[in-house]
Amino acid sequence: AISFMNSNKGKPLLVADEYTFKLNKATTTTKYWICTINGCATKVHTDLTNLFMKTAGNHSHLPEKEKIEVRELNFIQQNMHYIIYNSLKY
Repeated sequence: AISFMNSNKGKPLLVADEYTFKLNKATTTTKYWICTINGCATKVHTDLTNLFMKTAGNHSHLPEKEKIEVRELNFIQQNMHYIIYNSLKY
């Protein structure tokens, strides 16, 4: 299964099997995602609605489980600040 999150810069990241991928390009039928680790040639293809199509290549590094967990916690923390701030405004 795949999921999605945002990078620190707000760009979409695809998460598959504890690895992260950034959008490299999109055509009229397919989105091409590349591994976020420089030098790793693994790619994921999805359709335009982000349904998984295939993976190409093998990772040259270990999974990024901890990095993904930190991103998820940062996202939750940022949203909690937003929710608390907006609830205090009214």
